[in-house]
Amino acid sequence: MSSCARFKKNRMSLGIAMALGCWAASASAVQIGSNPDLAINWDNTISYNLGMRAQGINDSIGNNPLYSESDYKFKHAGDIVTNRVSDLSEFDAVYQDKFGFRVSASLWKDFAYGGGVNNNPGMAYPGVPYSSLNSYTGNHYGSYTERYYQQGADLLDAFVFDKFEINGQPAVIKVGRLTEYWGNALIFGNEGINYGQGASNSIEGAASPGTQAKELAIPRAQVLFSTQITPTVSLAAQYFAEYAPTRLPEGGTYLGTVGFGFQGPNLLEGSVPRGSDFMPNNGFHNDYGAKATWAPEWLGGTFGFYYRSLTETQPWVLLGENPVTGATNYHLSYGSNVKLYGMSLDKQIGDLSTGFEVSYRHNTALNSGTGPLPGDLSGQQGARGDVVNVIANALAGLARTPFWNTGSALAEIAFTQKVKTTSDGALYNGVGNLAQCPSGSKWAGCSTNNSVALAVQFDPQWLQVFPGIDLDAPMFMQYGLWGNTPTLGGTNQGSMIYTFGLHALIQNKYNVTLQYNGYHSHAGGQTNFGTANGLPSGGPSYYATGNGPVFYNDKNWVSLTFSSSF
Repeated sequence: MSSCARFKKNRMSLGIAMALGCWAASASAVQIGSNPDLAINWDNTISYNLGMRAQGINDSIGNNPLYSESDYKFKHAGDIVTNRVSDLSEFDAVYQDKFGFRVSASLWKDFAYGGGVNNNPGMAYPGVPYSSLNSYTGNHYGSYTERYYQQGADLLDAFVFDKFEINGQPAVIKVGRLTEYWGNALIFGNEGINYGQGASNSIEGAASPGTQAKELAIPRAQVLFSTQITPTVSLAAQYFAEYAPTRLPEGGTYLGTVGFGFQGPNLLEGSVPRGSDFMPNNGFHNDYGAKATWAPEWLGGTFGFYYRSLTETQPWVLLGENPVTGATNYHLSYGSNVKLYGMSLDKQIGDLSTGFEVSYRHNTALNSGTGPLPGDLSGQQGARGDVVNVIANALAGLARTPFWNTGSALAEIAFTQKVKTTSDGALYNGVGNLAQCPSGSKWAGCSTNNSVALAVQFDPQWLQVFPGIDLDAPMFMQYGLWGNTPTLGGTNQGSMIYTFGLHALIQNKYNVTLQYNGYHSHAGGQTNFGTANGLPSGGPSYYATGNGPVFYNDKNWVSLTFSSSF
């Protein structure tokens, strides 16, 4: 099966492929053996990504000790920020089109990430060099950061499956490591029914814009069963036997967020050590889900109904006290026992393929301050609450015009409403809670009770511009229209991510993409290390407040990606 065919299997895959600005190569897999009952395929996708910083450091960002390591890793316009080669290898064996197994793995090497951590060479405060406010002991990357930024490998899929019948209706069971995606969210996964269904490799997505979407999803050990009950009704259920958190961009890397986050660093501004994280056991636990779909003929579409019990894959970053020594530490914590109830509808309306979904999350993690609270000195929990999420999207093909031959367009909007706080509301980092967000302003990053965000993708295509070469111009924009999402990993008002590029599909096999990646978030005011830490004013100035990923405002970059499958 061609990679293009795999992308077309569902709306999620199409949406992510458009977002990445890449079309998978239509190269045939290596077919092994000649037994007509046994189909064995081996696919390899080789990708190369070269990235270059497009602008120099903004001192209002680079002077902030929380951002300086990432900003100074590659500090000059023109510096190479990634020089990465990767291979995705997939092996499938199917007997009589009924049962079989699948194994896939990826490996990578980034030649840009050597030489350890860089930092602002100046003084953050009289007598306090930036190098003393480091996030890594000895200014050397930890093993986690080295693995995912320098070189490493991952086992992805590893499952067996069996197709059979129940009362004459088809059924499938899968056991092992795999990915399963429920709901209709294409872009805003943190607001979707799929939330927490599996972790995402955000490191890979940020470092390699041409990476296939299926490589960004982190497979999870589970038992998955699905069956058709009637011609219009189907059921599915899953039970998880593994847990993994989302891989977030690490501090001290080009697209890192704060220096001390997340899995790799072990120091907060050089003095507060990393403590033990509060994370679920990596085994059988209380994560499961059930799904029912109904596709009546009169509807011309499909209703979906969902119930899920889940563990958060996004962390709270909290402070705590060591129960033995009383020393302060910082650590990550992941909320568990979250309940999700959802309903979806996908339907063709004229030339539009539309998707809608609404979900209610009970006891989910809310955006929180660091604490700790007097009743939780170890810092196990952040604020929790109930939220409603609504998502609507539409996909359309582009008709031929004088400006393009064909193409595609997508728009998605996401709305989140906080219904109530259920526990530890004193930690909620929201407007009105001055203890956690002293400015009280959404423009300083305080969460609001509701938020709206929009994402748009537009990809015109020109066929056979040269013999054997198709061109397209993928463009993407995500923008926070209103409010700051009250949950983890959401959107911020006025914050924008945008990309535009040119992609060539050569001989239906080789993909080459040149793309510009840009960011903008609201920032305001000036402060310095002394003022920010309750000391006499002193040190270089930097932004006092910001809403969204302000640390990306000077990180625009250009990427050149090549990929091919064989």
